[in-house]
Amino acid sequence: MYAACTAEVRVADGRAVTLTEETHYPFSDTISFTIERGRAHFPLYLRIPTWTQKAEVWVNGQRMDTPPVAGKYYVISRDWNRGDRVVLHLPMRLTARRWSLNKNSVSVNYGPLTLSLKIRERYVKCDSRKTAIGESCWQAGADASLWPTTEIYPESPWNYALVEGGSLLRGIRLTRKPWPADDFPFTLQSVPLEFSALARRVPSWTIDEYGLCSVLPDEDAAKSPVIDEVTLVPMGAARLRISAFPTAAE
Repeated sequence: MYAACTAEVRVADGRAVTLTEETHYPFSDTISFTIERGRAHFPLYLRIPTWTQKAEVWVNGQRMDTPPVAGKYYVISRDWNRGDRVVLHLPMRLTARRWSLNKNSVSVNYGPLTLSLKIRERYVKCDSRKTAIGESCWQAGADASLWPTTEIYPESPWNYALVEGGSLLRGIRLTRKPWPADDFPFTLQSVPLEFSALARRVPSWTIDEYGLCSVLPDEDAAKSPVIDEVTLVPMGAARLRISAFPTAAE
Protein backbone atom coordinates (compact mmCIF):
# COMPACT_ATOMS: atom_id res chain seq x y z
CA MET A 1 0.00 0.00 0.00
CA TYR A 2 1.41 3.37 -1.01
CA ALA A 3 1.49 5.99 1.75
CA ALA A 4 3.99 8.57 2.95
CA CYS A 5 6.30 6.97 5.50
CA THR A 6 9.85 6.17 6.54
CA ALA A 7 10.84 2.57 7.21
CA GLU A 8 14.02 0.74 8.18
CA VAL A 9 14.04 -2.66 6.50
CA ARG A 10 16.39 -5.63 6.47
CA VAL A 11 17.40 -6.69 2.97
CA ALA A 12 20.10 -8.93 1.48
CA ASP A 13 22.45 -10.45 4.06
CA GLY A 14 20.47 -8.76 6.82
CA ARG A 15 21.71 -5.29 5.94
CA ALA A 16 19.65 -2.35 7.20
CA VAL A 17 18.36 0.15 4.67
CA THR A 18 16.23 3.21 5.44
CA LEU A 19 13.61 4.08 2.81
CA THR A 20 11.55 7.27 2.71
CA GLU A 21 8.34 7.28 0.70
CA GLU A 22 6.83 10.63 -0.28
CA THR A 23 3.37 10.88 -1.81
CA HIS A 24 -0.17 12.21 -1.49
CA TYR A 25 -1.51 9.02 -3.08
CA PRO A 26 -4.36 8.25 -3.73
CA PHE A 27 -4.98 11.95 -4.32
CA SER A 28 -1.79 12.18 -6.38
CA ASP A 29 -0.46 9.93 -9.14
CA THR A 30 3.22 10.18 -8.16
CA ILE A 31 5.07 8.20 -5.50
CA SER A 32 8.78 8.60 -4.77
CA PHE A 33 11.17 6.42 -2.77
CA THR A 34 14.56 7.55 -1.53
CA ILE A 35 17.35 5.46 0.01
CA GLU A 36 18.19 7.57 3.07
CA ARG A 37 20.72 5.20 4.63
CA GLY A 38 22.53 1.99 3.78
CA ARG A 39 23.75 0.26 0.65
CA ALA A 40 23.00 -3.24 -0.62
CA HIS A 41 21.91 -5.28 -3.61
CA PHE A 42 18.24 -6.22 -3.35
CA PRO A 43 15.02 -6.29 -5.44
CA LEU A 44 12.47 -3.52 -4.99
CA TYR A 45 8.91 -4.58 -5.86
CA LEU A 46 6.41 -1.92 -6.96
CA ARG A 47 2.72 -2.83 -7.21
CA ILE A 48 1.13 -1.59 -10.44
CA PRO A 49 -2.68 -1.31 -9.97
CA THR A 50 -5.03 -2.72 -12.57
CA TRP A 51 -6.83 0.63 -13.06
CA THR A 52 -3.79 2.55 -14.35
CA GLN A 53 -2.55 2.86 -17.92
CA LYS A 54 0.91 3.78 -19.21
CA ALA A 55 2.56 3.76 -15.79
CA GLU A 56 6.20 4.84 -15.64
CA VAL A 57 9.13 4.10 -13.35
CA TRP A 58 12.13 6.41 -13.04
CA VAL A 59 15.42 5.65 -11.24
CA ASN A 60 17.72 8.57 -10.48
CA GLY A 61 16.08 10.67 -13.18
CA GLN A 62 16.21 8.00 -15.89
CA ARG A 63 13.02 6.34 -17.13
CA MET A 64 13.19 2.55 -17.11
CA ASP A 65 13.10 1.03 -20.58
CA THR A 66 10.78 -1.85 -19.67
CA PRO A 67 7.26 -0.46 -19.16
CA PRO A 68 5.24 -1.58 -16.12
CA VAL A 69 2.26 -3.88 -16.66
CA ALA A 70 -1.04 -3.09 -14.91
CA GLY A 71 -1.98 -5.74 -12.37
CA LYS A 72 1.61 -6.95 -11.97
CA TYR A 73 4.61 -6.15 -9.78
CA TYR A 74 7.46 -4.17 -11.28
CA VAL A 75 10.80 -5.42 -9.97
CA ILE A 76 14.02 -3.40 -9.88
CA SER A 77 16.97 -5.50 -8.76
CA ARG A 78 20.26 -3.60 -8.47
CA ASP A 79 22.93 -2.22 -6.19
CA TRP A 80 21.29 0.51 -4.14
CA ASN A 81 23.18 3.36 -2.51
CA ARG A 82 22.32 6.25 -0.25
CA GLY A 83 20.56 9.00 -2.23
CA ASP A 84 19.13 6.70 -4.91
CA ARG A 85 15.60 7.76 -5.83
CA VAL A 86 12.77 5.87 -7.51
CA VAL A 87 9.70 7.67 -8.84
CA LEU A 88 6.56 5.75 -9.76
CA HIS A 89 3.98 7.52 -11.92
CA LEU A 90 0.49 6.00 -11.99
CA PRO A 91 -1.69 8.03 -14.39
CA MET A 92 -5.27 8.39 -13.14
CA ARG A 93 -8.35 8.77 -15.31
CA LEU A 94 -12.10 8.90 -14.97
CA THR A 95 -13.99 5.65 -15.45
CA ALA A 96 -17.61 4.63 -14.96
CA ARG A 97 -19.03 1.35 -13.68
CA ARG A 98 -22.58 0.23 -14.44
CA TRP A 99 -24.47 -1.72 -11.73
CA SER A 100 -26.97 -3.76 -13.73
CA LEU A 101 -28.45 -5.38 -10.61
CA ASN A 102 -28.97 -2.04 -8.85
CA LYS A 103 -31.42 -0.24 -11.15
CA ASN A 104 -28.66 0.08 -13.78
CA SER A 105 -27.06 2.83 -11.71
CA VAL A 106 -23.56 4.18 -12.33
CA SER A 107 -20.54 4.86 -10.13
CA VAL A 108 -17.75 7.21 -11.19
CA ASN A 109 -14.13 6.49 -10.32
CA TYR A 110 -10.95 8.51 -10.61
CA GLY A 111 -8.04 6.11 -10.51
CA PRO A 112 -8.49 4.16 -7.25
CA LEU A 113 -11.04 6.64 -5.85
CA THR A 114 -14.80 6.17 -6.04
CA LEU A 115 -16.61 9.51 -6.12
CA SER A 116 -19.60 10.58 -4.07
CA LEU A 117 -21.98 13.52 -4.24
CA LYS A 118 -20.86 16.44 -2.08
CA ILE A 119 -23.71 17.04 0.37
CA ARG A 120 -23.72 19.82 2.96
CA GLU A 121 -23.89 18.23 6.39
CA ARG A 122 -25.72 19.23 9.57
CA TYR A 123 -24.47 17.60 12.77
CA VAL A 124 -26.91 17.12 15.65
CA LYS A 125 -25.86 15.84 19.09
CA CYS A 126 -28.42 13.56 20.72
CA ASP A 127 -28.82 11.89 24.08
CA SER A 128 -27.25 8.46 23.72
CA ARG A 129 -29.78 6.96 26.14
CA LYS A 130 -32.51 7.65 23.58
CA THR A 131 -30.62 6.60 20.46
CA ALA A 132 -28.61 3.57 21.64
CA ILE A 133 -29.65 0.11 20.51
CA GLY A 134 -31.95 -1.84 22.83
CA GLU A 135 -29.28 -4.18 24.19
CA SER A 136 -27.11 -1.29 25.41
CA CYS A 137 -26.79 -0.86 29.16
CA TRP A 138 -25.22 2.10 30.94
CA GLN A 139 -22.90 1.45 33.84
CA ALA A 140 -24.44 2.58 37.13
CA GLY A 141 -23.61 6.21 37.80
CA ALA A 142 -22.34 6.88 34.26
CA ASP A 143 -22.95 10.38 32.92
CA ALA A 144 -24.50 9.67 29.54
CA SER A 145 -24.18 13.34 28.54
CA LEU A 146 -20.44 12.77 28.19
CA TRP A 147 -21.10 10.16 25.46
CA PRO A 148 -23.46 11.86 23.01
CA THR A 149 -24.62 10.38 19.74
CA THR A 150 -24.04 12.50 16.66
CA GLU A 151 -26.55 12.29 13.83
CA ILE A 152 -25.81 13.78 10.40
CA TYR A 153 -28.51 15.23 8.16
CA PRO A 154 -28.33 16.57 4.58
CA GLU A 155 -28.48 20.33 4.19
CA SER A 156 -28.46 20.33 0.39
CA PRO A 157 -30.27 18.32 -2.32
CA TRP A 158 -29.01 14.76 -2.78
CA ASN A 159 -31.55 13.00 -5.05
CA TYR A 160 -29.66 13.52 -8.30
CA ALA A 161 -29.29 11.52 -11.50
CA LEU A 162 -26.10 12.16 -13.46
CA VAL A 163 -26.62 13.48 -16.97
CA GLU A 164 -25.50 10.96 -19.57
CA GLY A 165 -25.40 12.73 -22.91
CA GLY A 166 -23.53 10.37 -25.21
CA SER A 167 -20.77 9.97 -22.62
CA LEU A 168 -21.30 10.24 -18.88
CA LEU A 169 -17.68 11.21 -18.31
CA ARG A 170 -17.60 13.94 -20.95
CA GLY A 171 -19.14 16.57 -18.69
CA ILE A 172 -17.07 15.83 -15.58
CA ARG A 173 -14.25 18.27 -14.77
CA LEU A 174 -11.53 17.99 -12.13
CA THR A 175 -10.44 20.84 -9.86
CA ARG A 176 -7.34 20.45 -7.71
CA LYS A 177 -7.22 22.25 -4.37
CA PRO A 178 -4.25 22.88 -2.04
CA TRP A 179 -3.11 20.00 0.11
CA PRO A 180 -4.46 20.49 3.68
CA ALA A 181 -2.00 21.90 6.20
CA ASP A 182 -2.91 19.19 8.74
CA ASP A 183 -2.24 16.38 6.22
CA PHE A 184 -5.80 15.09 6.68
CA PRO A 185 -7.65 15.16 3.34
CA PHE A 186 -10.69 13.11 4.34
CA THR A 187 -13.15 15.93 5.05
CA LEU A 188 -15.41 17.94 2.76
CA GLN A 189 -13.54 21.10 3.76
CA SER A 190 -10.03 19.86 3.00
CA VAL A 191 -10.35 17.17 0.33
CA PRO A 192 -7.88 18.20 -2.42
CA LEU A 193 -9.89 16.89 -5.39
CA GLU A 194 -13.33 18.03 -6.51
CA PHE A 195 -15.21 17.17 -9.70
CA SER A 196 -18.01 19.14 -11.31
CA ALA A 197 -20.74 17.17 -13.07
CA LEU A 198 -24.17 17.78 -14.59
CA ALA A 199 -27.24 16.26 -12.98
CA ARG A 200 -31.04 16.34 -12.80
CA ARG A 201 -33.02 15.86 -9.61
CA VAL A 202 -35.36 12.86 -9.24
CA PRO A 203 -38.42 14.15 -7.29
CA SER A 204 -39.75 10.68 -6.46
CA TRP A 205 -36.48 9.64 -4.80
CA THR A 206 -36.98 10.66 -1.19
CA ILE A 207 -36.30 9.72 2.42
CA ASP A 208 -38.03 6.49 3.46
CA GLU A 209 -40.19 5.75 6.52
CA TYR A 210 -37.07 5.14 8.61
CA GLY A 211 -35.57 8.53 7.86
CA LEU A 212 -32.99 6.99 5.52
CA CYS A 213 -32.24 7.29 1.83
CA SER A 214 -34.76 5.12 -0.02
CA VAL A 215 -33.77 2.58 -2.66
CA LEU A 216 -32.68 3.86 -6.05
CA PRO A 217 -35.53 4.92 -8.34
CA ASP A 218 -36.41 2.99 -11.48
CA GLU A 219 -34.58 4.01 -14.65
CA ASP A 220 -37.72 5.57 -16.13
CA ALA A 221 -38.52 7.67 -13.04
CA ALA A 222 -39.34 11.28 -13.95
CA LYS A 223 -36.40 13.70 -13.82
CA SER A 224 -36.38 17.45 -13.35
CA PRO A 225 -36.19 19.44 -16.61
CA VAL A 226 -33.53 21.63 -14.96
CA ILE A 227 -29.88 20.60 -15.27
CA ASP A 228 -27.82 21.49 -12.20
CA GLU A 229 -24.07 21.51 -11.73
CA VAL A 230 -23.13 19.30 -8.78
CA THR A 231 -19.84 18.50 -7.08
CA LEU A 232 -18.40 15.04 -6.61
CA VAL A 233 -15.65 14.23 -4.09
CA PRO A 234 -13.71 11.10 -3.17
CA MET A 235 -16.07 8.94 -1.12
CA GLY A 236 -13.74 8.73 1.87
CA ALA A 237 -14.17 12.47 2.51
CA ALA A 238 -17.97 12.27 2.76
CA ARG A 239 -20.11 11.12 5.68
CA LEU A 240 -23.37 11.19 3.73
CA ARG A 241 -22.77 9.25 0.55
CA ILE A 242 -24.53 8.91 -2.78
CA SER A 243 -22.09 6.92 -4.92
CA ALA A 244 -24.39 4.84 -7.14
CA PHE A 245 -26.34 7.27 -9.30
CA PRO A 246 -29.34 6.99 -11.57
CA THR A 247 -28.72 8.49 -15.00
CA ALA A 248 -30.69 11.08 -16.98
CA ALA A 249 -30.78 12.23 -20.57
CA GLU A 250 -28.96 15.39 -21.55
